Amino acid sequence: MADFTVLVDAAVTEEEAIQLIRDSLGMGVVLDTWMNGEQEEDISPDALEGLAEAERARVESALAMGAVLAPSNVLPAVHEIVMATALYRAQQRKGRRVVDRADVADALERVDAFVGQQRLGWIALRTLYLIISAHEDFNALAYYGSMRLDDFLMGNLHRPWSDGVFRTQLAHYQRLGLVSVDFRGQGDMVMLTDGGRAVLDQLRRILERSGELAWRAEAQRWTVFGELNYDAVAAKIFPGFNDRTRDYLSSVEVQPGMQVLEVGCGTGRVTIDLGLAQQVGDTGRVVALDPARTLLDHLEGKREAAGITNVQVVQGRAEQLPFPDDTFDVTIAVVSLHFTDVEQAVAEMARVTKPGGLVTAWCPPPETDVRRIPMVALWFRPLVELADRWGLPFGDRNGLPPGSLEAAFRRHLSSVRYDSSIPTYVSAADPDSFLAFVLKGGAFFQNLLCRVPYADRWQLIHRLETMGRELVRYTDPHEQLATYQTEAAYGRAPAARNKRESENTSQEAIVT
Repeated sequence: MADFTVLVDAAVTEEEAIQLIRDSLGMGVVLDTWMNGEQEEDISPDALEGLAEAERARVESALAMGAVLAPSNVLPAVHEIVMATALYRAQQRKGRRVVDRADVADALERVDAFVGQQRLGWIALRTLYLIISAHEDFNALAYYGSMRLDDFLMGNLHRPWSDGVFRTQLAHYQRLGLVSVDFRGQGDMVMLTDGGRAVLDQLRRILERSGELAWRAEAQRWTVFGELNYDAVAAKIFPGFNDRTRDYLSSVEVQPGMQVLEVGCGTGRVTIDLGLAQQVGDTGRVVALDPARTLLDHLEGKREAAGITNVQVVQGRAEQLPFPDDTFDVTIAVVSLHFTDVEQAVAEMARVTKPGGLVTAWCPPPETDVRRIPMVALWFRPLVELADRWGLPFGDRNGLPPGSLEAAFRRHLSSVRYDSSIPTYVSAADPDSFLAFVLKGGAFFQNLLCRVPYADRWQLIHRLETMGRELVRYTDPHEQLATYQTEAAYGRAPAARNKRESENTSQEAIVT
């Protein structure tokens, strides 16, 4: 049976390939096959010139080291990975996909560091590129059944981010018996062989276990959320959401003079709009943390407009909070933990909270099914068909698994209280906002969309947009709305020694 190693022509096991991708993601070295959406990036001529110079130097270095046999073996990997990394870093830092020479220099530094730490050197970069690009090629062939030769070679349907022609890669696949090219009525058609399907299954497993697919979801999420008027969209989808949030905040004992951390602050709806900063007063402080630079920019704009001086904005992740132990009196997360590794996030929230301080989170309903909204049950039938076609769950990351929030709180905190009876309304009455939030920004159907090639993915999204606008005209308002029971948890941070024991237990569980 064919194995993915024949593709990369390198002595690397599946476990080593998984670690290779984890290393690249950890260093911010990525291949952008997902988050570019339909918006064109802005790359300065100076950046392109710097990239061309760098590509030549690195190909020469790889050839001199004997790492590759020909420039064609490494040039696409260097070009696409460096450019993707520069775009990703620009989006992270600026909230926009505007690349200048400094972004390219940053990307090159990261790529060089990644290559330098790998046993295989430049072959590792080429291996990373081939695993991800071959997955896109084979996934498209599996999806369509067959593809016109010209479409495959140009990447029209599945790899529009690539500049080259894939003739060399196609010849490589054919030589290995993974694809065939046969003449049919429509002309030369490219098809996946049984060996190719076996390799595709292995590649999917590698991307899933390495976190590559999860990274794509997060990259899309923060790109799309950054391009939305997030506050306006959320208000349309969740009517009365601010009132429900105020009810929840009234249960959180924030007092003047406290040091408070909000994890997943977004645009500052809680910190600024709903008055968390006012609650701590002039002698207190709110630290607002989020991984998305664009959302933080919105928050900072609100802060400056309101003349608020007691809010500190920090870009960071819930799973690795950039603060010392025992820093905050209260740590709070409002509708954000379902986008995280909840076990690790709660452990970190407990760590940075003072002994006896309050840690609390309010989350969406566990594993929400949007089909409880009658109109959406009809509207999202194309997604149901995809799930049935592949035997996959309908939806992904659309709420924490049942019991996981309470369990994480009980493992890392004391005096835990759990409430699963907070009602929240979800509306599809504005279908464009609903799709922008649920399908694009929330990425709750990424497990399905990641199997749909690029061109068809956007065609499906546009078809759903059209369907939503039609359905909302012919359904009653009560068919566009459903009530869900959200969940909240509260707990007390343990003493420092117990925190370290809890953190070690959490890490052991994660490793296991």
